[in-house]
Amino acid sequence: MNLLLHLRHVPKVFLAVLAGFAGSLLLRMAVPEWTAAAAQKPSVTASTVPFEVGERFTYNVSWKVFDAGIATMTLAEKTSFQNEETYRIDAAVYSTGIVSALFKVVDVFESFFQASDLCSRRITKQIQEGRRHRETIVTFDAKARQARMEDRDLNRPDLAPKRTESPVPSCVQDVISALYVIRTKTLRVGELVQFPINDGGRTYEVTVEIQAQEEVRTPAGTFQAFRLEPKVFDGLFKSKGRLFVWVTADAARMPVQLKAKINIGTITAALTQADRIPVPAHQRSPAKL
Repeated sequence: MNLLLHLRHVPKVFLAVLAGFAGSLLLRMAVPEWTAAAAQKPSVTASTVPFEVGERFTYNVSWKVFDAGIATMTLAEKTSFQNEETYRIDAAVYSTGIVSALFKVVDVFESFFQASDLCSRRITKQIQEGRRHRETIVTFDAKARQARMEDRDLNRPDLAPKRTESPVPSCVQDVISALYVIRTKTLRVGELVQFPINDGGRTYEVTVEIQAQEEVRTPAGTFQAFRLEPKVFDGLFKSKGRLFVWVTADAARMPVQLKAKINIGTITAALTQADRIPVPAHQRSPAKL
C-alpha cells in the first residue's frame, strides 16, 4: 500500500520537473568551483518553445520488476483563460493490474499557464487514492501575488470546501507547468536552473541540477538525454528521497524517463509512446516551408 501512496508523487514530478521541477519542485551542485552565478534564473519567452498543441506522452510506471500504473501528459489546447492566451495541460496517473485491485489510484490534473511567459494561472487536481477522493483547485493571481486554494472532499459533498491563501511571486509554477518551463531552458551539464513552485501552500524555490548527458533506453526507443535532479524532497515533497528526470538532448526536450528513489525502493516512469492528438485547424502550427 505504501507503494501506491507514493504514486501520487509521479505526476507531481512530471508534472515537476519541476519541472518540476518544481517546479517543481536549493542545493549546491557537486562540481568544482561552483558559484551562485551558475544558477540560471528562468527568463522565459514563448517565441521558440519546444512543444505544441496536440503533443501527448504516455509512460509506464513500475516499481522494481512490477508494473504499477500508467501516466499520461497532453498539451490539449491554447485557449483564453483570465483574459490571457494560455496553454492547457491535461495529465493523469492511474494504477493498473494487481496494484489497482489492492489500492486504486486515479489522479487527474489540469494546468493553465501563460503562452507568453509560461507563468501558471491555475492547477486543478482530482485525486482518487483508495477511499480518498478530493478535488483541489489552486488559482494564481499575479497582480495580487496570491495563491488561492480551494479543497473539497468529494466523499462529503455536504461539507463546505476549505479555502486558504498564500503569497506567491508574480510568476510562479505549478507542478505541471514547471516541466514545460524546464524544457524551454538551455541545458548545460554542470549548471543549475532555479524557479519558484507552489502547490497550494508555501512557495518553494526549487533548484534543478543538470548532472550529465547520457543514453537512456525506454520502451519508446533509445535517446540521448540530459539527466536532471530537481531538489524537491524535504521541501515541496515532505518525504525523503531523490528524483531524477531525463529530457532529450535534441530540440524537442522530451521528458523520456523519471526515477523517484524513496524509502520503499525506486519508482520508474518510462516513456512508452509519444504521439499527437487531433488538433482543431485554428490551433495547428503553421506548416514549415
